[in-house]
Amino acid sequence: MMDWVYEKMRLVKKVCKEVELESVAVFLPMEYKSAVLINELSKVTDVYPFVVDDPTTKKDALEWLKANVDVFELDELKSVDANYFLDCAAVLTRKARRLGMLDRVKGVVELTKTGVEILKNFKIKAISIDNSTIKGMGENIYGTALGLIDGLLRLNLYLPDKTIAIVGFGRVGEGCAKILKSLGCRVLIVEKDKERKFIARMQGFEVVEMDGLINADIVITCVGAKEVINDKTIDFIKNGAILCNMSAVRDEIKFSLKPTNLGFVDKYEVASKHFYVVVEGYAINLALGYGTAIEVMDRTFAAAIYALEYVMKKDFDGLIALPNEIERRVLELED
Repeated sequence: MMDWVYEKMRLVKKVCKEVELESVAVFLPMEYKSAVLINELSKVTDVYPFVVDDPTTKKDALEWLKANVDVFELDELKSVDANYFLDCAAVLTRKARRLGMLDRVKGVVELTKTGVEILKNFKIKAISIDNSTIKGMGENIYGTALGLIDGLLRLNLYLPDKTIAIVGFGRVGEGCAKILKSLGCRVLIVEKDKERKFIARMQGFEVVEMDGLINADIVITCVGAKEVINDKTIDFIKNGAILCNMSAVRDEIKFSLKPTNLGFVDKYEVASKHFYVVVEGYAINLALGYGTAIEVMDRTFAAAIYALEYVMKKDFDGLIALPNEIERRVLELED
């Protein structure tokens, strides 16, 4: 798999040959595309990867990195001690704050909406990739949705006759809803925001309250907050329902009950019903599938590399959106 992914990530390899970078710490889910990114960055600067031991980490991708990078070191303290972060869900940024090392951080490139919301509370020079067309639309709406299907198909279930509830109709939720509808699924939307509710209805989706989950064979959370589905919502879960997460927040689905493990699925039993949680509530596209498609992540990571160079060389304050000039540079690479 790694050789194939490396072959196809043309933009990352090209952009890394163009940029001049200082050392950088990287936190991303350790899967095949992020392994290629770290490998290519290591050819132009010192890279300090921060890797978590959870189901989203592809062990063969990590082993490939160790075999290909001349100096590969997993040192948590060195990661948060770096001056620049390429971060996901503000994991490095939050860790630096807990360790009292935030004042050493000169700049951050953040990939997720969850991370951006956290960064708003800090006075840090940072660039958000999430609101860009490349990431916000290309990855979040379209690319990530394909990753969901990749994960769901690993359950070996027939999807078109299922009623599926999407909890959270942001860009990821919107993309997931659209692709599931195209497969013939009945799609329900649970959303608090009035504007996003309106958009869901205008796109032809059925919007329900949380108690509407009782009609869903599969529930997919896309909110980016902890304990969206929990002990208090058990009464709303259909007997036999399958629950999975598509956000960067692991504990979006969390119960105090002790489950029975069925491999990559946990079975919960309460009163007269049972339900299932896939890969402990980790993001199903990464923990069960291969994640977002290669070409999509190649664009996102190419933009992130240019953003790293920008945050290192340009003078600005606070959190800014990905500059339009970077988006144009990435898109022109494909011409």
